[in-house]
Amino acid sequence: MNRKLWIWVIVAFSAFASIMLGVELMSEHNYKKSILSSRLEGYADIVSRTDDYFRTTSFLPDGIRVTVIGLNGNVVYDSFESADALSNHLSRPEIAACLEGKDGCSIRKSETLGIEYIYYARRYDGVIIRTALPFEINQKRFMHPDRMLLFTILLLFAATVMVIILISRRINDEVDRETNQKLQNQKKQMTNNIAHELRTPVTSIRGYLETLVNNPDMPAERKELFMEKAYLQTLRLSELIRDISLITKIEEAPELLSKGTVVIRKMTDDVTEELSEALKGQNITVDNTIPENVTVNGNATLIYAIFKNFVENTIRYAGSGVTISMSYRGESDGKAVFQYSDNGKGVAEDQLDRIFERFFRISSEDSHKAEGSGLGLSIVRNAIAFHGGTVKASTFLPHGLMFTFSIGRD
Repeated sequence: MNRKLWIWVIVAFSAFASIMLGVELMSEHNYKKSILSSRLEGYADIVSRTDDYFRTTSFLPDGIRVTVIGLNGNVVYDSFESADALSNHLSRPEIAACLEGKDGCSIRKSETLGIEYIYYARRYDGVIIRTALPFEINQKRFMHPDRMLLFTILLLFAATVMVIILISRRINDEVDRETNQKLQNQKKQMTNNIAHELRTPVTSIRGYLETLVNNPDMPAERKELFMEKAYLQTLRLSELIRDISLITKIEEAPELLSKGTVVIRKMTDDVTEELSEALKGQNITVDNTIPENVTVNGNATLIYAIFKNFVENTIRYAGSGVTISMSYRGESDGKAVFQYSDNGKGVAEDQLDRIFERFFRISSEDSHKAEGSGLGLSIVRNAIAFHGGTVKASTFLPHGLMFTFSIGRD
């Protein structure tokens, strides 16, 4: 990527980030303003239920100003000043809004007291009741955007710029290599997919946490529910980052992955033990006939990931009450051949060629329940390729899904 194009990318992204930041700040400002308006609305409703304004306002919190105004704009009652001493209020924006049939809300300096207030006005039978709070330190601090939000946005902006820099350097090294054009396109697509996939859990976590911060009086059971949901989203985010890291390591730093003797039966038993609770929850049984003496020369982490992703896919997509079968099919061209199958719902024929693609998820009526990263089978394909093998998906008759794959023994 040349210098001029890189500058345009930075400028375009900066403009986009600035717009998003502005929209976010405006949205938060309006949201917090609505909270203050809701409080003032409640006070106005209380005052509207009585004719004894003085006695009623005495029960309201300190600092709440109440003004009762006739439809002609004349002040009938004010909790801070004598009504006779106050001028006609028809020109006040919140009063004008009420006369047009809407609730009025404004933030401005009081002409009477000379200090800034947030006003809320609503029309009732024959009068307009306006409540107000001094818009001083507490309110201003409340209306200001959260520092954590600003820090998060700036941090994400900086991280994105760093990602763009790293990717651009990578692309710049390969731009003159015609044979790597396909790899460049894949990297761009991967970046877009990662950004899209990360956005969902990050947005959810932020939403739950903002709700907790902005509602300190929320019932304890509700707080616990929100914290649990935020925690589950962090697990999903952690899984996604882990899988992205593993794929990147396989593709870009395979020399860092050491090999050794791996006993396949022990590896598969460890996988089913780790996922035993999930298997029981779906009433899934495992029929593992791989002999205990079958070994390969490979990376234990990657081989474990192969079988774990197969089992997790069955748990997520195959349905309940199915059977998983794992078997060793012998040796071919110096490679150990294995089969993994389940007799679950299976995959449509037109999707079999795509299930190894990154972020591809099987289309089904229950697919919305799956919370995987969408990278499981892509990791399987890359891990098997690292070991010099191949993998093929096919329909397991009469129904289900079967994977036939090989792992080099050298």
